[in-house]
Amino acid sequence: MSDDFKSSRLSRFLSVGTSLTKASAQLALDAAKTKAQSYLDKNPDIKDMGLKIKASKEIIQTMGELKGAMMKLGQMISISEDMFLPKEISDLFRDLQKNSPSMPSSEVERMIFENFKKPANELFLEFDIRPVAAASIGQVHKAKLHSGQTVAVKIQYPKIVNAIKYDFQNLHKIDKLIHLLYSNKPNIDNIIEELKTSLMQECDYIHEMNQMIFFKNAYKDLFPMIHIPDVYPELCSEQILTMEWIEADSFEDSLHYTEEEKNFLGQSLYDSYLYSLFELNRLHTDPQNGNYLFKKDKIVMLDFGSTREFDHDFVVDYAALLISLEENRPDIYSIVAKKLNMFRDDDEEELMARHFDMIKTLYMPYTKEGIHSIKEINPFQIFKDFVKDIDFKGRKSPRQEFLLLDRSTFGLYAKLKSWKARINWVSGRNKFRNSIENEVKFKYQF
Repeated sequence: MSDDFKSSRLSRFLSVGTSLTKASAQLALDAAKTKAQSYLDKNPDIKDMGLKIKASKEIIQTMGELKGAMMKLGQMISISEDMFLPKEISDLFRDLQKNSPSMPSSEVERMIFENFKKPANELFLEFDIRPVAAASIGQVHKAKLHSGQTVAVKIQYPKIVNAIKYDFQNLHKIDKLIHLLYSNKPNIDNIIEELKTSLMQECDYIHEMNQMIFFKNAYKDLFPMIHIPDVYPELCSEQILTMEWIEADSFEDSLHYTEEEKNFLGQSLYDSYLYSLFELNRLHTDPQNGNYLFKKDKIVMLDFGSTREFDHDFVVDYAALLISLEENRPDIYSIVAKKLNMFRDDDEEELMARHFDMIKTLYMPYTKEGIHSIKEINPFQIFKDFVKDIDFKGRKSPRQEFLLLDRSTFGLYAKLKSWKARINWVSGRNKFRNSIENEVKFKYQF
């Protein structure tokens, strides 16, 4: 990261504007090459993907330089693989974290001293001033304690909190960035609201430390294959987090594991998700691939800055939606969906029935006994077809919990899909959801 890191409102606004201008020029050239817009709409494949990639690069470069909300939005896009954007463009977003610029060594040293009143060479036996990774909120350095333990030290970017606050005063610019890439995009207001909450939470590394301790204790007996790094509280602050260093493979590396190994990892990840939601009522909600490392018999979970604790009543209602699908009860589904602001009280029954059938199409394959893999359907396309005739004007957003829940769920889905993991979907559901099924069925009289 350069010394003139853009943390002020004006500088971040101008950076986005410059990126938009360059990207818009590329897309304007793209449009100019077509003979007629109507013909183009009927034949979208004739668009020049090369020009779209150039436009995307301009936007992604700006996201990487600005960090904060811009970069986090790009990372969220990246987990969709090729289901939301063309693969050529989603690949660029996936590389966003790897190629993001880091802050200068002088800033690193200053941040350490300001937080602990000691320089790095006193706190650590060894400290590599060069970061091993640069993300949206901070960057990671490798170090060694005086005990000889190798650790990862995550250091927050200076002034990043102010930068994020300014980002959210330019929300229309973020929306426009995505509109340039995907003109028929869904409304992203909910994503922006979720970003506000989760990003500010992620800026508190003491909160993240406590979440790591919570999940480590919760998983240790049931999920010994899931490893969450130890933390060192004496070397943690709101802006610096010191944790165990772990060597393992990236998600991309794990794609080359054997089928049996990927099945094991997939089942473990799926079961731990169900346990977290239905028994802990709390989820790790930043599922981008860079937050996981793998061994052939191990999952390493990183970055617990974005977690969500769900109200028990919400989890009960969410389970009621699932059970109503399994038992073919559109009447109960309608009641719960309206309660959770998925629909309005005056929505037509035909719309409710279509939605019920759509969700059944997506969900029911995972209610069948036996071991099988992800069904080869694109959920984004199904949703796109469903919403194309719906007027969203004046419509309330669903409960905010869905934003984080869906983000976590889709991150899981994308990994299982990429692994082509064969999962026993029903066994995990029965094991971890049974704890609240009686409560659900009594509440809604199944």
